[in-house]
Amino acid sequence: MEMFAHLTTPSTDKIKKSMDSLLQFLQMTAHISGAHTVEFYTQDIWKNLVAVSPESVLSIFTQQQKSYHEYREAPDISSIFSPATKQLMNLESFVEAAQYNSLINLGSCTPIDEIFETFPVQRARKLDHKMKTDQFMNDKKSHEVIIMSQLVEALTNVYGVKQVIDLGAGKGYLSSYLSMRYGLKVYGIDSSHTNTDGANKRNRKLKKYWQVYKTDARTTSKAKKSDQKKEGLLLKNSSQDVIADQDVSRQRRSDIRCTGLSISESDSSKWTSNEESNQVTENTESDNSSDSTFSFLDILPAGAVEVPSMSQSVGKVLSEQEKEQRKMENIKAKKFTESHVYSPLTSYVTADTELHDIIADLEESIMVGLHTCGDLAPNTLRIFISKPEIKAVCSVGCCYHFLSEQFDHLEEEETEESWGFPMSQYLKERSWRIGRNARMSACLALERVAVGQGLPTESLFYRAVLQVICKEVYGITQRSYSLVPQSENILKIDQRVGKIFSKSSSFTDYVRKSLKKFGQDDSKLSDKEIMEYYQKYDLRRNELEAFNRLKVFLAPCIEALILLDRLSYLREQENIVWSGVVKLFDPVKSPRCYAVVSLKQP
Repeated sequence: MEMFAHLTTPSTDKIKKSMDSLLQFLQMTAHISGAHTVEFYTQDIWKNLVAVSPESVLSIFTQQQKSYHEYREAPDISSIFSPATKQLMNLESFVEAAQYNSLINLGSCTPIDEIFETFPVQRARKLDHKMKTDQFMNDKKSHEVIIMSQLVEALTNVYGVKQVIDLGAGKGYLSSYLSMRYGLKVYGIDSSHTNTDGANKRNRKLKKYWQVYKTDARTTSKAKKSDQKKEGLLLKNSSQDVIADQDVSRQRRSDIRCTGLSISESDSSKWTSNEESNQVTENTESDNSSDSTFSFLDILPAGAVEVPSMSQSVGKVLSEQEKEQRKMENIKAKKFTESHVYSPLTSYVTADTELHDIIADLEESIMVGLHTCGDLAPNTLRIFISKPEIKAVCSVGCCYHFLSEQFDHLEEEETEESWGFPMSQYLKERSWRIGRNARMSACLALERVAVGQGLPTESLFYRAVLQVICKEVYGITQRSYSLVPQSENILKIDQRVGKIFSKSSSFTDYVRKSLKKFGQDDSKLSDKEIMEYYQKYDLRRNELEAFNRLKVFLAPCIEALILLDRLSYLREQENIVWSGVVKLFDPVKSPRCYAVVSLKQP
């Protein structure tokens, strides 16, 4: 399609070259990204892996984040580590190489502005920025939903489809917004009954809120009826014999052509649909007011939610023609409501899932996923490739530590056919493995850490010192996620602490609760002995903080490899007209900010 000709998107050869650069750097730094901070003190990780001071790392981290460099040529990585000891000794080269191997510097990312300039999309208008979504979403979720919904709406315009499938829909924020804001028929699929039930309740709450809101609006409108007519409250193309005192809610409901409230200026974008000429313009006047504030539901299309039945107390006798007209309007309104809905569904989705078994009226659709966890993100892409009904996909993944790896021999199950990583034939041929600890490192948020957020150093420090106590006092020398010991000489238990830190009043309380969870006798230690461990390693806390900064530098590189693997997989398929990695969100607000977008031939 010609519309994609000028988009910034890497060639297949460029993607492979970028992955080669990443593989070389990540292989060299695997002992850092793969180190688990739980064993930081028990294995003396700082001394064994790093030959520079903690202060120098903390200092260069602050300096580099103030000025993020762009590189035209790959930096020299040969001097980063000592050939003899494998310790990190050239910090500046390490940072330069990490920054170079980011999606932006590798030239592998398509700017979202280019997408919006290319696709037939209605950009966020004045009202979107002033509306109050905090009644239903926090700032982070609102930021994500508003931006992603614009892109999804653009994709539906490309193909002229009205059905959207939201995998891993969770609480249904994106699904609800897409259905109500853009009049789309959205199926939100989630494996959790709790999430689905919550989404249903939240959707009903939105509908009830909408009904109350419109009732209040009608009460207010009576005092300004003549002005409202001038401002186009009624349909621009409605028949001339409309009853003067007709119920406004019935008039809106009857307009089955309406796709949303008209909130644009008169000189709308050339991409505006033909239906927009029939949109209600109720909010045009208030939108021009500088001090007006809009709620989330001010922007919803008229037929997006259930509207109460028409009042029977009409102040005049209807003619047979008028009765027939109302009957037809009710039938049309019912059809409109049924076609513009959000339907939460519960189902566990894999790459082999048959969508027709979940969605009875499956038709040409756009598939989306906002922060789909673990393997669901790659499986979303596989479903997109295998199902002809799915015309485009927009997938934002997260929770890389839950990805299954084909070549990770530590995985317990070796029978899966659709692994989370790698997807591309290019990396499969190289039998590349990231490893669980490195995938956990990929979940770190560099931009957030740079502004003082997102790295729970206190809880990490607690856990690392706890591990020292486990080893020295209880003889637990190895962590495990399995209850089956590999050696009878090693005491091995499942040492996942969980959320104990947030529930603990002090380090002593944290240790005792953790030991009890591990099935150990915490009376072996007095409070004084526990605090002695804390005070001893508190003097080395800066080592742990500095080491985690090194892992934070590597996080974007590991994430880049995962995303480029998915992009390469899409490029290996047939009937794909365009694929790219798009930076959708502000990484400080939403660290997993990249979407994999792909479109089939129309």
